[in-house]
Amino acid sequence: MRRAWLMVIGMWAGTVGCNDVTVVPTYWPSGCVGDGGFTLTRMKGVSRVEKVDVLVVVDDSATMADAQAELARRLPELLTQLADPTPDPRTHQPTHATDLHVAVITSSLGSFGTSVCAGKDDRAHLLPRPGACTSVTASPLRWVFDPAVDPTATFKGAERLGALGAATSCVVESAGEGGCGVAQPWEALYHFLIDPAPYAKAAVNCTAGPAGDACGNNDIIVEGRDEDLLAQRAAFLRPDSLVVVVVLSDQNDVSLRPAGKNWLPFAYPEAKMLRGWEACEGLPDDLEPDSSGPLTALGCFSCFQDNKDVNCTKPWSAGEDAVRLRGFHQTQRFGFNFLWSRERYVDAFKNMTVPGSDGRLGPNALFSGGFRDPSLVFVTGIVGVPKQLVEVAGKPKTLSTADWEKLTGPIAKRDPHLIESVGPRAGLPLFAGDRSVDPIHGGERVVPGVQQLQAACIKPRPSTPSIACAPLGSESFDPLCEPGGKQAFTQAYPGLRHLRILEQLGPSGLVASICSETFTPTMTAIATHVRAILGARCLRTIPPAASADRASCSVFEVLPDLPAGKTCETLTGVGGGTGYCTPGSAPCRKAGDFLGPSDREKAASQLAIRLGTEIVQATVEGENVIVRGSDGTKHLVCELLQLSADRTDAATSTACRTDPGFSPPGGGYCYSSDPAMIGDVCLHQGATSTLRFVGDVQPKAGSEIFPVCGKC
Repeated sequence: MRRAWLMVIGMWAGTVGCNDVTVVPTYWPSGCVGDGGFTLTRMKGVSRVEKVDVLVVVDDSATMADAQAELARRLPELLTQLADPTPDPRTHQPTHATDLHVAVITSSLGSFGTSVCAGKDDRAHLLPRPGACTSVTASPLRWVFDPAVDPTATFKGAERLGALGAATSCVVESAGEGGCGVAQPWEALYHFLIDPAPYAKAAVNCTAGPAGDACGNNDIIVEGRDEDLLAQRAAFLRPDSLVVVVVLSDQNDVSLRPAGKNWLPFAYPEAKMLRGWEACEGLPDDLEPDSSGPLTALGCFSCFQDNKDVNCTKPWSAGEDAVRLRGFHQTQRFGFNFLWSRERYVDAFKNMTVPGSDGRLGPNALFSGGFRDPSLVFVTGIVGVPKQLVEVAGKPKTLSTADWEKLTGPIAKRDPHLIESVGPRAGLPLFAGDRSVDPIHGGERVVPGVQQLQAACIKPRPSTPSIACAPLGSESFDPLCEPGGKQAFTQAYPGLRHLRILEQLGPSGLVASICSETFTPTMTAIATHVRAILGARCLRTIPPAASADRASCSVFEVLPDLPAGKTCETLTGVGGGTGYCTPGSAPCRKAGDFLGPSDREKAASQLAIRLGTEIVQATVEGENVIVRGSDGTKHLVCELLQLSADRTDAATSTACRTDPGFSPPGGGYCYSSDPAMIGDVCLHQGATSTLRFVGDVQPKAGSEIFPVCGKC
């Protein structure tokens, strides 16, 4: 069902955020007394979300096998926790997913026609790779959820959860380590999940020569539309799901813009990349603008643009301009940012309209279904950051302003492990055969003849399979190695772009360390957050109640269809009662209510429902009030019974507001300020009350609940 918004004729309402209430001034056309106006409080539609779509973005560059294996072991734990039917212990409300999709893509997007990552472009298409994971299903699996090939891989019921977990593990590990060393996980997820017009090909016409690629004055050309990707997206992403994104990478993001001369970092031979002007060197390392304008305003130019600065003839030291370092400090070193700005990805999880690969603004695929809003998206980065900075008691923690200053703040205030540098960093000891000098990363390294970034953190490798360290004897200067030439540890580099994006996502983002010995606490943290969203119905404020146990509200539910032969009054009927009414009628409406009692025609005339991008006037059909979508689907509109003492009895009203186990015949709703009813997630959000449904009156899958509150 396309998402529906309820409007009352004669009012206007702005966009409403996650579980928020917005207060807008309006005038009621009739029936109100006083100064001719009142304040209307309208909460966003509340529905029972039962579907969760999980997208996993895996860095498939060298050194990632250990982290991939750990994630593969732990993702089934996440799926099990998401599907656990145990209700919220305080509110007794369901908080689990009944339908899961899982998809996996890699960070490899090639190198735009240059030779650096030739043949290593997965195009953000779904894994596994051909020939992988044939043993976990009865037929070859194209991706984790692929009903056309393997219907049993879907999860709809606990009996299929094991199959889904096994397929997920296999597909993650199928990513392997043979991908592009220039990892572009954020652009890969944008390409697959967000882009209104994902390109089919982005390349420059380069001719290989003895000194490397010679692309001349050619620009990167973006061509076509990737219909295969769009088909995969359509099969994976449901319009009425909660979306979870997990990014796994041991290096910083290097999502290059496929435009103009942005092939330069890929194609120029080592030690031949032109520098930026001297004025660029002191710029903050978080300055990564989409255009050169902000840089030129600061006197920072690339020697490709203008070679009159003293830096333009300054040679590179040995290894200093290695191609593998071309994503590091681009603005400071080259006087130009070849990467997409981080705002591209922050906006992708917030804005309804975003730029497509065709250069035009278009609908964000993540939100274009009409149901999902930013509150139903949660992003986790398992990246290069010391676990000591993002965990408490071995679990990911909620990061404070002071925590973020240590992660992404100015260099003077940042933890030195998160400063990107080739040479040893101030304040950190050198490794000289004893990694205990710094338990976070083992100490700074000076590797003879090799230029590489210093590590953010290290962790022990599994005992098998063994990896040889090179060169022989490197245990004296490399904390990853032990005597005998075995690589006993793995490392991660500072994941600053990941961290800065997640910081801007606020409560919709979670930071975890790829250097943690186990990802189990991270999976639990994701599940806890998601289940809280699935079960939360929070209200920050409500208008003054007409009595101690009743709020001045009318509540409507818009069903996904018009059940054959049903009216609102016959939807439940358990125990002879019902919590639904045809809009305007008793017992849901009484004299003195906000909207007041009315016949079906008048009640319908007061209601306009937004279906997707349409605003549809409610009408009467037979005994029902309905709205009809442009596709012809009829949606039944029902009013819900408030279980207040003047409609039921004092005992029922009190039980609804205070007893977590209360379930009356038929059912209805009430407003409660009891903390046990509100629940921890809503209390944490600052909610003062909750909209509670009991009995048979529970939001149905695909339906929408709309409280409309005010006073006359």
